[in-house]
Amino acid sequence: MARTSPPKRLTELLDPEFMARLDALDVLSRKMLQGKLQGERRAKRRGQSVEFADHRPYVVGDDLRFVDWNVYGRLDQLFLKLFLEEQDLSVQLVVDVSGSVGWGDPPKDLAIKKLAAALGYVGLVNNNRVTISAFADGVVGQLQNLRGRRN
Repeated sequence: MARTSPPKRLTELLDPEFMARLDALDVLSRKMLQGKLQGERRAKRRGQSVEFADHRPYVVGDDLRFVDWNVYGRLDQLFLKLFLEEQDLSVQLVVDVSGSVGWGDPPKDLAIKKLAAALGYVGLVNNNRVTISAFADGVVGQLQNLRGRRN
């Protein structure tokens, strides 16, 4: 079977109506995020951001910048403000482009490209970092750290 020619635009793989439906989706992680860069996604652990999470009693050695002085004025005890930590979510897509995906009726390569395009689009729409790697016998191409709709 002949392989399909590479699409020049995303709209050749995904029709605009389907892309509009993908806009409502987001990538979720069941595990705590381990990214080191700050992002827009909430992590399970506490950190420094603008979104308030909770209070906890002050312990000697804590940073005084996080003391909630309003609570101290009411209770005469020191409490720290805790905030949600925001981290990047990295979406990594590994796409098989070896000769075996051109077999079958219809060939699997177009379905693989559409699936990778849809997953990558969902990641980009939600401002996640997206890396796409194509491999056959080894890595044959890679797009790293894409972010945002313009990619």
